[in-house]
Amino acid sequence: MIIQGPHLFVATPLYKTPNKTMLHNQDWSTTDFEALPLDAIPATAYKPACDEHQYARDYTHWDVDESRSALDFYRLAWRRMAANTGERTLITAIVPPGTAHVHPVHAMATHDADSTTLMIISGFTSSLVLDFFVRSASKSEILYGTIRRLPIEMNHPLVRSLVLRALRLNCVTDAYAQLWRDCWLPTFRDETWAGGFEHALRRPLGEVSRPWNAGIPLRVAADRRQALVEIDALVALTLGLAADELCTIYRTQFAVLYGYDQNVYYYDVNGRLVPNSVLSVWRKKGARITEEERTATNQAGNTYTYELPFVTLNREADMREAYAHFERLLKERS
Repeated sequence: MIIQGPHLFVATPLYKTPNKTMLHNQDWSTTDFEALPLDAIPATAYKPACDEHQYARDYTHWDVDESRSALDFYRLAWRRMAANTGERTLITAIVPPGTAHVHPVHAMATHDADSTTLMIISGFTSSLVLDFFVRSASKSEILYGTIRRLPIEMNHPLVRSLVLRALRLNCVTDAYAQLWRDCWLPTFRDETWAGGFEHALRRPLGEVSRPWNAGIPLRVAADRRQALVEIDALVALTLGLAADELCTIYRTQFAVLYGYDQNVYYYDVNGRLVPNSVLSVWRKKGARITEEERTATNQAGNTYTYELPFVTLNREADMREAYAHFERLLKERS
């Protein structure tokens, strides 16, 4: 498949899929990860303009021992255009072998095709801290030189904690099974959540097996959010930032995200994001909202009943809690 920018979000491949109508560049539907099939392949608006063999021959090749197509590798992909005042600016995710892309997406692999190194880079570039590095320069494009200059620590004692969270966010289908196996560590089973929202569908973070299966990807919205919060804390601690500095970056440099956290992102007791259609009724009726009014069909065509109470989550408090957790863990591992 040939992906476009909206297919990606922070540590989230298959973030959106183009609708059949394709009326404009925002005619896309958000993926429902709870119902995503194991072998899902998103729709795309592009196809090769030549036969398969010519396309494979002409696609970018890299010299890794021998000349190999870039399509052979797991790669870190990112949106080229920099939305410096949006929710996020640095938007990266892992794409599997066979995935091509158009110019609004750029991608890279590690020179030795080392999967763990790739996932460390993925974890770092998914953080608010490195996003701030990019956003503060206020460029219109994010090119390879920008990624190359970012501070990334490969040998920190907390790296395996970072890798697990990055894997569970990115490995959303069986196309990522080999990446999961290549990065697998038995110590993943010792990992625990660093706090956050204890919703009804939450499972232990370390409840994972070596073979990839349907339980590997984080599917519930609150869990995906918490994994990103913990990545933020891990990267801040690894690079020597204090919890106060991390929270200041979030509060002062990511105003759109801060606003969404305060007013838009509501979660039900199952950790699901409550859609606007339900929220609008709830804001008028409060606890008097009926079960029928709490039921909605999402863009993927799946219907859920959202259970009260609806709550916003305090990202700043969660980052501080996660930071304290990893500080304790660092002392144990040092």
